[in-house]
Amino acid sequence: MFSNSKHNLDNQTNDIKKESLEEDDTFLPPRNAVHPTEKEKWLRIFYRSLLWLFIMLVAGLLVWGWRKVKGEA
Repeated sequence: MFSNSKHNLDNQTNDIKKESLEEDDTFLPPRNAVHPTEKEKWLRIFYRSLLWLFIMLVAGLLVWGWRKVKGEA
């Protein structure tokens, strides 16, 4: 009696696994993989703007230093 019910249970779990595999054929990626959040977009813009400000600061200091050295020489 118990072995028959266990066999039926095993068949049911196998059927469920097969159904889930069939459903996975039409798998769609998660929404955040397709459409990044606005937070990530603004964070990237923020970091790039900081990078460009740093580059402009270094360039400005180099130009200022060259002018200062030329004026003294």
